[in-house]
Amino acid sequence: MVSEGHGEPGGFAGDSEFKELEIVAYMGEFKIVGIAHFGVGHRASSRRASDYIRSFNDTRLTLSKVRIFNKGTQQLLDTAPFIIMNMDKVDFLYARDDEGGPAVSA
Repeated sequence: MVSEGHGEPGGFAGDSEFKELEIVAYMGEFKIVGIAHFGVGHRASSRRASDYIRSFNDTRLTLSKVRIFNKGTQQLLDTAPFIIMNMDKVDFLYARDDEGGPAVSA
Protein backbone atom coordinates (compact mmCIF):
# COMPACT_ATOMS: atom_id res chain seq x y z
CA MET A 1 0.00 0.00 0.00
CA VAL A 2 1.32 3.43 -0.93
CA SER A 3 0.74 6.29 1.48
CA GLU A 4 0.56 9.88 0.41
CA GLY A 5 1.97 12.67 2.52
CA HIS A 6 -0.29 15.55 3.40
CA GLY A 7 2.35 17.88 4.81
CA GLU A 8 3.56 21.21 3.56
CA PRO A 9 4.20 21.65 -0.18
CA GLY A 10 7.73 20.52 -0.94
CA GLY A 11 7.95 18.44 2.21
CA PHE A 12 7.82 14.78 3.13
CA ALA A 13 5.21 13.42 5.48
CA GLY A 14 6.13 10.25 7.35
CA ASP A 15 7.06 7.31 5.13
CA SER A 16 5.57 8.92 2.05
CA GLU A 17 6.57 7.67 -1.37
CA PHE A 18 5.62 10.93 -3.08
CA LYS A 19 7.23 14.36 -3.15
CA GLU A 20 4.75 17.24 -3.07
CA LEU A 21 5.77 20.43 -4.88
CA GLU A 22 3.81 23.62 -5.35
CA ILE A 23 3.81 24.23 -9.09
CA VAL A 24 3.11 27.51 -10.88
CA ALA A 25 2.20 27.17 -14.55
CA TYR A 26 1.40 29.86 -17.09
CA MET A 27 -1.00 28.96 -19.90
CA GLY A 28 -2.10 31.78 -22.16
CA GLU A 29 -3.80 34.40 -19.97
CA PHE A 30 -3.92 32.13 -16.90
CA LYS A 31 -1.60 31.54 -13.96
CA ILE A 32 -2.31 28.12 -12.42
CA VAL A 33 -1.03 27.22 -8.94
CA GLY A 34 -1.39 23.73 -7.49
CA ILE A 35 0.33 20.78 -5.86
CA ALA A 36 2.00 18.10 -7.98
CA HIS A 37 2.97 14.70 -6.60
CA PHE A 38 6.19 13.15 -7.89
CA GLY A 39 7.40 9.62 -7.17
CA VAL A 40 10.39 9.53 -4.84
CA GLY A 41 13.37 7.43 -5.89
CA HIS A 42 16.54 6.46 -4.04
CA ARG A 43 18.16 9.89 -4.61
CA ALA A 44 15.20 11.84 -3.24
CA SER A 45 17.07 13.60 -0.46
CA SER A 46 19.51 15.24 -2.87
CA ARG A 47 17.03 16.26 -5.56
CA ARG A 48 15.89 19.84 -6.07
CA ALA A 49 12.49 20.94 -7.31
CA SER A 50 13.95 21.56 -10.77
CA ASP A 51 15.21 17.96 -10.91
CA TYR A 52 11.68 16.62 -10.44
CA ILE A 53 10.31 18.94 -13.14
CA ARG A 54 13.09 18.11 -15.64
CA SER A 55 12.68 14.36 -15.12
CA PHE A 56 8.91 14.56 -15.74
CA ASN A 57 8.30 13.46 -19.32
CA ASP A 58 4.56 12.74 -19.48
CA THR A 59 2.21 14.72 -21.73
CA ARG A 60 -0.14 15.54 -18.82
CA LEU A 61 0.44 16.74 -15.27
CA THR A 62 -2.18 16.45 -12.52
CA LEU A 63 -2.33 19.23 -9.93
CA SER A 64 -4.37 19.20 -6.71
CA LYS A 65 -5.62 22.11 -4.58
CA VAL A 66 -5.69 24.30 -7.69
CA ARG A 67 -6.11 28.07 -7.87
CA ILE A 68 -6.49 29.76 -11.26
CA PHE A 69 -5.60 33.45 -11.60
CA ASN A 70 -5.75 36.02 -14.37
CA LYS A 71 -2.10 36.43 -15.40
CA GLY A 72 -2.32 40.21 -15.84
CA THR A 73 -4.41 41.24 -12.84
CA GLN A 74 -3.59 38.34 -10.46
CA GLN A 75 -7.34 38.14 -9.72
CA LEU A 76 -8.47 34.72 -8.48
CA LEU A 77 -10.80 33.32 -11.16
CA ASP A 78 -11.53 29.81 -9.92
CA THR A 79 -10.48 26.96 -7.63
CA ALA A 80 -10.66 23.21 -8.18
CA PRO A 81 -9.81 20.09 -6.20
CA PHE A 82 -7.66 18.97 -9.15
CA ILE A 83 -6.95 19.57 -12.83
CA ILE A 84 -5.05 17.71 -15.52
CA MET A 85 -2.85 20.03 -17.59
CA ASN A 86 -1.84 19.26 -21.15
CA MET A 87 1.91 19.99 -21.03
CA ASP A 88 1.91 21.00 -24.72
CA LYS A 89 -0.23 24.01 -23.77
CA VAL A 90 1.97 25.19 -20.87
CA ASP A 91 4.01 28.31 -21.69
CA PHE A 92 6.15 28.31 -18.51
CA LEU A 93 6.35 26.10 -15.41
CA TYR A 94 8.27 26.43 -12.15
CA ALA A 95 8.47 25.28 -8.53
CA ARG A 96 10.30 26.48 -5.44
CA ASP A 97 13.13 24.56 -3.78
CA ASP A 98 12.41 22.92 -0.41
CA GLU A 99 14.09 25.53 1.76
CA GLY A 100 12.10 28.38 0.20
CA GLY A 101 15.04 29.25 -2.02
CA PRO A 102 14.81 30.96 -5.39
CA ALA A 103 12.29 29.81 -7.94
CA VAL A 104 13.50 27.25 -10.44
CA SER A 105 12.09 26.57 -13.87
CA ALA A 106 12.22 23.96 -16.57
